[in-house]
Formats: sequence, structure tokens, C-alpha cells
Amino acid sequence: MNIQINRETLLKPLTAVTSIVEKRHTLPILSNLLLEAKLNKIQLTATDLEMQISLAIESDATADFSTTISAKKLLDICRSLPESADINMATNDSRITLKAGKSRFNLQTLPAADYPVMTKTSNQATEVNIAQRQLKELLKQVEFAMAQQDIRYYLNGLLFEVSANRLNIVGTDGHRLSFTSSELNQSYEKQEIILPRKTVIELIKLLDDSDELVSIEIANNQVNFSFGNIKLISKVIDGKFPDYNRVIPLGHQNTFSIERLNVLLAMQRASILSNEKYRGIRM
Repeated sequence: MNIQINRETLLKPLTAVTSIVEKRHTLPILSNLLLEAKLNKIQLTATDLEMQISLAIESDATADFSTTISAKKLLDICRSLPESADINMATNDSRITLKAGKSRFNLQTLPAADYPVMTKTSNQATEVNIAQRQLKELLKQVEFAMAQQDIRYYLNGLLFEVSANRLNIVGTDGHRLSFTSSELNQSYEKQEIILPRKTVIELIKLLDDSDELVSIEIANNQVNFSFGNIKLISKVIDGKFPDYNRVIPLGHQNTFSIERLNVLLAMQRASILSNEKYRGIRM
């Protein structure tokens, strides 16, 4: 089976899906990505068993085929080729040959049937639609407060809460808490999940600054994001997120307004002489 594809067409999608591939894994096939050709499209799929990214690109593939190939090696090859180079892929038994100009690479493949593809849950899901730019801004506003490898595993992610016509996203590491909210186009029954840290980081990378919609399907044990030609499936963290409403104080006696940039620059100047370990300042 032969496929002809331009380097620029392949490089960006390949970079997007390869970012979740772990360098070291107990299952060798998880270092590979699934390459499927069908209906004049090539679909690239990568998974770490907790999250899966699938991305479809246009191609001149005339026959259906599927295989798995080392994600890192394929990405390194694409990066090393000249811009606008045309890549020819030819599969033969358990090997794939890549040709571009005078360059030739032979890579070992593993059977596509052995690849652990994640599928959508059959449980009833709540579907929410929101603009890509809006979701990206919401995630960036709160992701800094997520815990990293905390023993309280439910803090290693963000709370995604759909309540009436609001989407609330909350992050905390036990010392600080960030909350943001956005209005939705319709009203929903209350549902909440904890989105893993790795999924949040990948979403911020993949989402565009555009008004194209993201379709979010929220189920009890899984969440699915569909936007553009990308589909992301992620498991959710099984646990109870702290009640953030009890943490956020109400009824402040004193309030004041200040320009964001002024206070930011002031804190940066004060932090020059702060303790390097804690980086704390007094306000």
C-alpha cells in the first residue's frame, strides 16, 4: 500500500497527537501511533490508555489499510526533511518504508489489531457546545491552580461543572483556588466531572483562538471533545472534588479596584527579594 503526502500537511497533526505518547511504557505498542487510511483520509491516533487523540487529514489514499508506527521516529523524520517535501509511505508486511527526495527510512510496525483504541462510552452523556476560544480562555484562567502529583488524587485536575446555563471550571491544590464561569446557550441538569491535568494541558495546546464550536460530551466515567478534525477522549478522575462554594468568602467589608498591569508589575518588583523556595510577598 502506497501513500503520498506533503510534509507540511503531516507535520502539524503528527505533532499534535504525538505529544501524549509516553517515552517509556510497559506496552511497546503504546510508543506507536495508529495510522489508518480510508476514504481519501489518513487518521492518526495516539493513546496512553487514559486519554486518546485522533486527527484526520486529507490524502490521496485509494485503498484502506491500517498499521502502527513509532510516533517519535516518524515525528523526527518529518522534522528533519526539507520544507514542502513529499513523503511516500509504502507498507510491506511488518515494515514501512518512507521516501522523500534522496532520503529513505525503514521502520518496524506492529499490527493495528493489537492497538488499544479507546471507544466512546455507551452511558448517557450530556452534550455541551462552546466556542474554542472561550473554552481555551477558561482553562488558561484556572489551570495554574491544579495540583501536581498530589496524594489527594482528585486535586490533580480541574472540576468541570455544568449547572443550569453555566459552565463552571475550578482548580485547587489545597493552598489556592481558582474559579471561572461562562454562560451556555441552554440549560442543563447539574453534572460534574474532574478532568485530569494531562488532558487539560493537551486541550490548551490543541484549541484554536477561533469561534468554531467544541462539542463536549460529559458522561460519568468519560468526557469527549470534538472540534475541527480532532477528537479527544479522556477518562475522568474518580473522586469527590472539594466544595468550592464553602471556600470562596462572601460579603467582603472592604473592596477596591486597581489596574491589573500596575499590580502585576508591583508584585514582580517585590518578588525579586523574596525567598526562592516560596516566592512569597506581603500585600
